[in-house]
Amino acid sequence: MKKNYFSQPFTLFVLLVFVFSFSGCNDSEQTAYTYFGGKIKNPKDKYVYLNKGKKILDSARIDNHNKFSFKLDSLKLGLYTFKHGAEFQYIYLEPKDSLLLYLNTWDFDESLIFSGKGSAKNNYLINLYLEQELTEKNFKQNYKLDEAAFTKVIDEGIKKQLEAYNEFLSTEEEKPSKFFNKLVMTGIYVPFYFYKERYAYNHKKIMGLDTTPELSSDFYAYRDHVELNDEGLIDYGWNLAFINNFLYNLAYDEKMKDPENRIFELEFMKIVEDRINVDELKNSLLAKGVWGSLSNKHLTKEENEKVYTYFFEHCTDDSYKSELKKSIEQKEKLSCGEDLPKLTAYNIDHNEVEINSLIKNSNAVIYFWPSDLGRMELLNEKLQYLEKHHPEVVFIGIERNKSDEEWKKFLTTKKLPKEHQFKMAKNSETYSWYEGDMERTIIVNNQGKVENGYVFFLDSNLNYYLKSINNH
Repeated sequence: MKKNYFSQPFTLFVLLVFVFSFSGCNDSEQTAYTYFGGKIKNPKDKYVYLNKGKKILDSARIDNHNKFSFKLDSLKLGLYTFKHGAEFQYIYLEPKDSLLLYLNTWDFDESLIFSGKGSAKNNYLINLYLEQELTEKNFKQNYKLDEAAFTKVIDEGIKKQLEAYNEFLSTEEEKPSKFFNKLVMTGIYVPFYFYKERYAYNHKKIMGLDTTPELSSDFYAYRDHVELNDEGLIDYGWNLAFINNFLYNLAYDEKMKDPENRIFELEFMKIVEDRINVDELKNSLLAKGVWGSLSNKHLTKEENEKVYTYFFEHCTDDSYKSELKKSIEQKEKLSCGEDLPKLTAYNIDHNEVEINSLIKNSNAVIYFWPSDLGRMELLNEKLQYLEKHHPEVVFIGIERNKSDEEWKKFLTTKKLPKEHQFKMAKNSETYSWYEGDMERTIIVNNQGKVENGYVFFLDSNLNYYLKSINNH
């Protein structure tokens, strides 16, 4: 059980003072608002952001005492996220809640604890999150098991979480909302459904089998009743992970019905069009299909055109259309098997460097830093892993969007080797070939030829691509 950080100076009394200290609020006004605030030890940024899905609802500045507060009018019951620095976490809010949190950024999720009205549900949810995180960390070994033993692990995991939820409910005076119950059921069941979706492939891989195992007819029985189109849960991480894997598996099955002629990315988009009704999610997944095709160097020009055509005919989000149009144009600038066109950037001393010369006679990964803080952190973690496992590969990082001052501060903070970090000027002749805010990556072989001109650094296949190039 977590330590109660509010048991000493930061007591519930402080919460009440904190919540009701907004000037000009009488009692009738007070009950119309929802309050969310707290204290952050070792803050990483000046602000805390409250989001609903991808939309920022509001921001609160952290004061000199490391406290922040939101006063929210007309808030709807549901799942929200708060973000600070590169990290975020989910919170459940109901109208008229007065929710306060404490966290230490050095141990973000593990230190997080809530107090005030609405705190019991949120403390339960963060504990469920940590429990599932621990399960995920230790789950890989279970893919070695046969179907019966694997199913037993799944069933026991679900049973354990249901028992914990029933224990929580026994301590609550009021029955939770239907949405809260649905959120919890998703948090309990869907991670285990995710593991089942990954079982066949992972079992084959770990056991060194030639084919995936034959599974009983009821192994995927949950697929018949799982909800894919709940707008209140489309941004919940486990839900998204499950939906992606589920649809990928369906697309793979369709591809294998005629492997020589069917295009996986196109089958995936057809499945998305058929199964997903929420426009925001549908458009995001359709875009994912195109991005997958951009990194698939085995597709012919005609196959790529089929993927692009389907996307532009079915996507209804103009921003995705604009972004993918630019990405397609950028990919076509770099053809696999051809020399990497001249690429220049400047170093920390503001001297221009030709990247082609720097990587001459070496297998290389040229990656462009994303704008999102969270993705920067993930990229940096993966970079350390790949550098350790592929010491013969030269990794070159290029910044496109930060100011010089921000870039230099970033290099110092992350302790990145300055000899492998560069910045591209926006007035560069080829800037338009590489501009964007995602972690676009180019793989070049030791002959200076482009192996893959458009892949994302966080793509799970990147390690496989590097193993392949090193075996040439």
